[in-house]
Amino acid sequence: MSQDSDIEFVQATFFAKEWVEEEELCMRLGIGYDVLQTCLQWDIITPPIHNEKGVPLYHETAVDRLSRGLRLHRDLGVNWAGIAIILDLLDQLEVMERRIREQTGQPEW
Repeated sequence: MSQDSDIEFVQATFFAKEWVEEEELCMRLGIGYDVLQTCLQWDIITPPIHNEKGVPLYHETAVDRLSRGLRLHRDLGVNWAGIAIILDLLDQLEVMERRIREQTGQPEW
């Protein structure tokens, strides 16, 4: 009997974590709840959904978006209103770039 027959093949599926609890979001980004509330007030991130226990859950995309906003605020001194506008414009730019790539068949950069 060959060694190959003794090998067990295991297939694993990786599921990305799509939702992040409010506490984890704040810890990962090093912010307090006051900063999070400010970002919600300025529509920098989408409001959370709540799980069956009432815990606020933010979509994983909120982590990236909030991280970008915090860098603008900390590194460049951009105010919250400016951050909201900048991030919205960047989102629009991404959509337009994606459409152009789809129409021209260009690969993603």
